[in-house]
Parts: sequence; structure tokens; C-alpha cells
Amino acid sequence: MLFICNLCEEELNQSTMRSLPVPVALAKCTYLSYVACGDLQLTVGDSTGLSQATVSRVCAQVSDILAAKVPDFVKCPAGADAALAKQELDAIAGT
Repeated sequence: MLFICNLCEEELNQSTMRSLPVPVALAKCTYLSYVACGDLQLTVGDSTGLSQATVSRVCAQVSDILAAKVPDFVKCPAGADAALAKQELDAIAGT
């Protein structure tokens, strides 16, 4: 949780012009609750004390920030490594 908070703290703090922004930890917990449970935004808002509109805004912001960070953490194999990975996955699948 702390890693994710630290990863997005700067972007979340800069992305609002509101006088009372949602704290980074609350934004992360809200987003993770929404994604993990698949609840309605209104339900997540009720459990966090945020409005549905705020939950929607927070989830969109966090999702965009994390999506932009994917290339830093996910590397797809290329060339010979890709062929080897395909063979290994085929062996696992039994094809």
C-alpha cells in the first residue's frame, strides 16, 4: 500500500485545484476497494465517506496514473526471448 501511495503521491497532489483534496492514502484505498470488489461507486463512496462523483474522479485519476506507470514495471519479451516465452507458455498449456 505504501509503495502504491508513494508511486502516485506527487501526481495526485498536483492534479487537483480543489480546496479540500482527497488524501492520497484515502484515494488509493478507494480505488483498490472499487477495483477489487467491483462494487458500485456509490457503495464504495458510502464505505469511505466520499460522494459517488468523488469516487468516480479519484478512480479515474488513480487509474490514469497507474496506467502511465505500467512501462516502468511490465516488460514484454522481444526477439528470441519472445519465442522462448511463447514455447514455455505453449508447454504449460499443453499445445
